[in-house]
Amino acid sequence: MLSRRLIGWLLLMLLLGEGIERARAQISLRSDLVTVDVTVFDAEGNYVTDLQKDDFELRHDGVPQPIAFFEAQIRPELTRPLAVVFALDTSGSVGPQIAEQQQAARQFLSLIHPGSVFAVIGFNDRVRVFQRFTNDPARIERAFERAREVGGRTRLYDALDRAITLLSREAPRRRDGRIVRRVVIVITDGFDYTSTISHTEVIHRANAAEVTIYSITLPSYVLSVTGRRRVPTLLDASGIVRQTGGRDFSAEERDFAPIFKAIAEEIRASYTLAYYPPLEHRRDGRFHEITVTVRRPGLIVRQSRRGYLAPQG
Repeated sequence: MLSRRLIGWLLLMLLLGEGIERARAQISLRSDLVTVDVTVFDAEGNYVTDLQKDDFELRHDGVPQPIAFFEAQIRPELTRPLAVVFALDTSGSVGPQIAEQQQAARQFLSLIHPGSVFAVIGFNDRVRVFQRFTNDPARIERAFERAREVGGRTRLYDALDRAITLLSREAPRRRDGRIVRRVVIVITDGFDYTSTISHTEVIHRANAAEVTIYSITLPSYVLSVTGRRRVPTLLDASGIVRQTGGRDFSAEERDFAPIFKAIAEEIRASYTLAYYPPLEHRRDGRFHEITVTVRRPGLIVRQSRRGYLAPQG
């Protein structure tokens, strides 16, 4: 006959085993949650910030899914903390605008969630990390100073890839109990000459890492019979910004402050939606399309990613 002590140990191990399995199930449940950030505009381009969960419809591979999580960031205290990589083009085709960029970045830091963190990279013939993630404004300003020396050609796509890698590997996933939103802000002339990665791979990696890319383009112009016309860039043609839910801003007068403010306002006007994919798709290793629409007519939705690659196994 088993002793009472042995029976007690067996019961304890059984309970512990059940607890571990429950914890594993909870971890799996949380990791299966798929998120997407969206911004909604009216026909005039104004942000629409009064929508509720029931105003949205979310589809997985064309099939409507229940929205398991919804957050509207209409008040500053509800804004998610960010992890932001500033990617600065230091190639010879871009003149130094560091003082203006520093001032604009300083204003940007004051407009977003105080729990946010920032990193700075520079790129020309190579990609360099000037500052890893910090919430110290003084360190960010010093990192911008290191970008004053310009020269060489442009590895734009490689720089975006490095920024995505930094966000994936080094940025905190949560701060102040909230999921951190991942953002890249790249300041560039929009051309790429020596990258080793393709624009399609950048889009794929950004979508997989839930990274939104905003671009501030220092435009070039040509004269035509109709007047001055902006030269389309490789970044424009690549679709990287559009397909990661970001937006391109043209720094016509090299005045960066209004642009950084506009990016902060757009982030504050966004919504976060999340859902659990169908069970048979959660570990199938395949790409699944996400489509978000609103039931209110006449509105335009821009989402941070068009789909995701499910883990295998």
